[in-house]
Amino acid sequence: MKLNNIEVKHIYMLGIGGIGMSSLAQYFLYNGCKVSGYDRVRSEICNILENKGANIHYEANNDLVPNDINLVVYTPAIADDFTEWEIIKNKKIPVYKRSDILAMITPQFKTFAVAGTHGKSTVTAILSHIWNTADRDFMSMVGAIIKNYENNFIINGEPKEFIVEADEYDKTFLKFTVDTGIITSIEPDHLDIYKNYEDLKTAFTEFANKTKNEIWLDENVNLQTNKKNLTYGLSDNSDIFAYNIKLKDSKYIFDVKSNYHNIKIEKLQLNITGKHNIKNAIASIAIALSNNINIDQIKKAISTYPGLKRRLDLIYNSKNKKYYDDYAHHPTEIDALFEALKSIYPDKTLCAIFQPHLYSRTLYLADGFANALSKWDRIILLDIYPAREEPIDGVTSEWLLSKIDNKNKYLMTKDELLNNIEKINEDIIVTIGAGDIDRLREPIKNKLIEYET
Repeated sequence: MKLNNIEVKHIYMLGIGGIGMSSLAQYFLYNGCKVSGYDRVRSEICNILENKGANIHYEANNDLVPNDINLVVYTPAIADDFTEWEIIKNKKIPVYKRSDILAMITPQFKTFAVAGTHGKSTVTAILSHIWNTADRDFMSMVGAIIKNYENNFIINGEPKEFIVEADEYDKTFLKFTVDTGIITSIEPDHLDIYKNYEDLKTAFTEFANKTKNEIWLDENVNLQTNKKNLTYGLSDNSDIFAYNIKLKDSKYIFDVKSNYHNIKIEKLQLNITGKHNIKNAIASIAIALSNNINIDQIKKAISTYPGLKRRLDLIYNSKNKKYYDDYAHHPTEIDALFEALKSIYPDKTLCAIFQPHLYSRTLYLADGFANALSKWDRIILLDIYPAREEPIDGVTSEWLLSKIDNKNKYLMTKDELLNNIEKINEDIIVTIGAGDIDRLREPIKNKLIEYET
């Protein structure tokens, strides 16, 4: 395949198992390219890629870099001193960030880009499910695995439309060519990249201004743009909003009114918990209505949307104990998670097992994390997951723990956690974080089975 002026024959991807890189790898495999790559650990996503024909190695080794590669793509998580850079640079072939490749792909399609501090993966996934239900010719790249699809890359027919998650990290989303944009939220995050919150808002303003057609904002997003800002939410002041909301058996039943489209839709059913997810559904419905997807298809898609892995994901369920896993890695997300659980289990006790993600995020949002975690009945902190970062002096999980206003709080290693699972007497256990805490899902589940039998 040809990408700009590059005839892509054999692409080499550093960090191929990452959630963003893996969907891009599948795009190249779909287009008949040979795909190889490196990642530190074999994951579920790596297994998907290998089953589709990708050649992946898990040891940084120059001898394992294929000789015939003619394009390299990497993520910011790959360090400058990574062993394989030497041989790659000697090959004198094009090297691009993932965001640069997406910048080349987005102009080739009618592109729907979903941006925001929270909720962008869910909106991207719901949109993808609506498009698939309507049998549109499209592809999508989602920042999480969609249940039932068991993938983060969806493709149907001969793609003419592209649904993509637009990440603000590293100002990636500003490189995209976007026809329709969504902004779900803007809160302080990635302050290692942005000077301050105002700098972050400026980037989102630029994203909105660059969007060719409609830009949809959550009703709580206050952004001055050079466009007509269309809004979605739960208030009748929004251009499209949900009302008559009822929670029944952990499912939401609600109606939708769009003043913008002059349409009402009654008795939609959403099978995932949390009022924030109603907003995510409303955003997706707005885009669907603007693109001539009929009401019956929309209702069917919303009622059959299966959810994302690591979003209030029930891992273990017994009479006395339930165990969930969730990707929340920002104070607002932890608050939303707590509220969602309390809406289902108002009388149950909750234990949060949290692995902070990034030293910089922990530093900048420490007070927010402390406030969000203090509400839980028991809090267990694991060490900070560094990802791409070097330690910051004084920024530790022990320091964060000292800020939490709750006596029932603990700092543990992963091994200590597994050895003390039986001492957690709360009704609901939740592992929380964006690092590698999800690798504890099966060990914790197995320990719970062992202790309860």
